[in-house]
Amino acid sequence: MKNLKLFVAFSFILLGSFAVSAQDFGVVNVEEVLSSFPEKTSADAQLDALVQKHQAEIKKQQDALLAIETEVQSKTEGKSQAEIQGMMTELEAKQKDYMTKQQALVTYQQAAAKELGEKENTLLKPIEDKVKASINKVAAAKGLKYVMEKSILLYSNGTDITADVKKDLGIK
Repeated sequence: MKNLKLFVAFSFILLGSFAVSAQDFGVVNVEEVLSSFPEKTSADAQLDALVQKHQAEIKKQQDALLAIETEVQSKTEGKSQAEIQGMMTELEAKQKDYMTKQQALVTYQQAAAKELGEKENTLLKPIEDKVKASINKVAAAKGLKYVMEKSILLYSNGTDITADVKKDLGIK
């Protein structure tokens, strides 16, 4: 019986500490804030344009490789081994051209990925910094000690500050 009383007392203390910490806990839906942030929409449009530009160039280079493959296949199709041997100089030149263009494609893809990453960082970092500063400001004003991303929680008893953050950033 004494253990039961001790357990009940401990349970009340534990539940009381959870209740206090729930008051210190807030949640925010960062994706909702970012998706309605005008600067983010503009940054996304710029990034999409850059992606489209690079995709078009990559497709152009891939088509050039495919054209070489098709040309070699059509020239060698139905030919005897002796006829193909007679074309070896031309085929080797095509192979060298193909390898050069293939390497150029790989180099371009790497450069495009680097440029896209740098542009994304340049455009999005200031936006993310503004959102984070706003979250910090709202959390401090509400006396919250902890704020978590709402979408990763299965259950939350914390204060949802999403609307307050949007208001602070001037988002309607």
